[in-house]
Amino acid sequence: MRGSAIVIGILKKTGDSMNRLLLLFGIMFSLVFENASAQSLSQADRARVEQFGAEYINALNSGSADSYAKTIKAIFAASTLEKIGLARIQSQMERIKLDFGAFEYHHSEISEFNMGNAISRVLHVYAKPPRSAMWRDFQFRFEANPPFKLTELAFIAEVAEPVYLPNSALTDPNTLTWLNSYIDKLIAQNDLSGSVLIAEGEHVVFERVYGFADAKRAVKVTSNTRFNLGSGNKMFTALAIAQLVAAGKLSYDDPLIKFFPDFPHREFTAKATIHHLLSHTSGIGEYWTEEYVQHWHEIKTLRDYLPWIYKAGIRYELGKEFYYSNSNFLLAGLIIEQASGMDYYDYICKNIYQPLGMTATDSYFRNDSKVVLAAPLKREEKGWVIVNQGLRGSSAGGGYSTTRDMLQFARGLVAGKILSKENLSTMLASKTRGLAEASDYGYGFILSNEGNAPSYGHGGIARGVNFEFRHFPQLDITFVAFCNQDNGAYDDLRKNVIKLITGAR
Repeated sequence: MRGSAIVIGILKKTGDSMNRLLLLFGIMFSLVFENASAQSLSQADRARVEQFGAEYINALNSGSADSYAKTIKAIFAASTLEKIGLARIQSQMERIKLDFGAFEYHHSEISEFNMGNAISRVLHVYAKPPRSAMWRDFQFRFEANPPFKLTELAFIAEVAEPVYLPNSALTDPNTLTWLNSYIDKLIAQNDLSGSVLIAEGEHVVFERVYGFADAKRAVKVTSNTRFNLGSGNKMFTALAIAQLVAAGKLSYDDPLIKFFPDFPHREFTAKATIHHLLSHTSGIGEYWTEEYVQHWHEIKTLRDYLPWIYKAGIRYELGKEFYYSNSNFLLAGLIIEQASGMDYYDYICKNIYQPLGMTATDSYFRNDSKVVLAAPLKREEKGWVIVNQGLRGSSAGGGYSTTRDMLQFARGLVAGKILSKENLSTMLASKTRGLAEASDYGYGFILSNEGNAPSYGHGGIARGVNFEFRHFPQLDITFVAFCNQDNGAYDDLRKNVIKLITGAR
């Protein structure tokens, strides 16, 4: 589903053989957003569904057509067998067995996300193929109501070794010792690089940096290393708009034609508003294409993005669907310039970074030699190599920060230093519930609810870039993580820390 990846992070794909397998059977990853009336799962229900995972792997390992058929009939929903057919599922299992061989089963678990007006449930089945350091996460959809049988193998992700989390409180020394050892393991097995911070109120409960800021492993990551925020800058852009609304210089209902009279589709811009930009409900297409990447070295100012945004056009009907598009926040940045009379970057520094004491945060030029910027890295056979990027970040993302600065950001929001609590509440109210393909999104903030612990923040994902910022207001806990690599271990760390914070298992 469009936009669903921003809620949980983009899952790391497996090798070429599995990519071909997924294409062969037409399997596409999408979370199943069930009806709000979906029946809750009892402990017995959970145990039974999780047992389906063990039965699937056991059958897979048997290599027996009879075992495949018997297991498929036992664990897959009747509606799936009628629609897809037993033969197709069996053929899929045969191909997985052919590509990987026998799997070492670890465990199965259900992830459940309350999306406000819907519930997302996925069965994760963890198993490791032979001669592989990485595990596989088989992700199954299953029925919303009894008997809760499987409906589809939606995706197979490559992950670090699954873990059993401690049940002690987040601040318990045993929990923190476990987390430290867990990171040691991810570094040793997956060469993980980055930084992580967890704070309760203003008190830092856990903090660690690790890895290298360059491909040659000559520059170690320190607490002063700036990491790429990815889409994290969208929070700052949305806050700047909110400040200008509070000052009476803008309204969320201002039409885009007021700021972009030369935008194609004038009928659209007469109806589309700032609200639609900040909530990703405008339907404007994504400017970030393969063609754009060939020219990103030519981008010097925010206005240089406009031809690419205009070329992207309108993809979906205004206000009817949640469609995550960086184009929205490029346009929002240009609106900030018009309303404030300032350069976008100068406005953000003066009105957000400086008041909050975020001295290590900015949209630095990539070649800035005065600060240490973590290079974005991708893994190749010869080792880590640097990923090409544009010259500078924008109002849609690509700035740099540190975990300590992002804690300053969290505390500043809580204290109302740059925006009143009333205006922040407006930003943090979901603008997307009830829309097609909707993830819970406010104005520039992703809204989540794991383990009955609401949170707000944003993630950032690009080649060689991983970032997560979460604040849990009921717990007054802030979580920040950076990684300057394409590394599946980062996503495991991110998800497991959130489980430690919320108590979700």
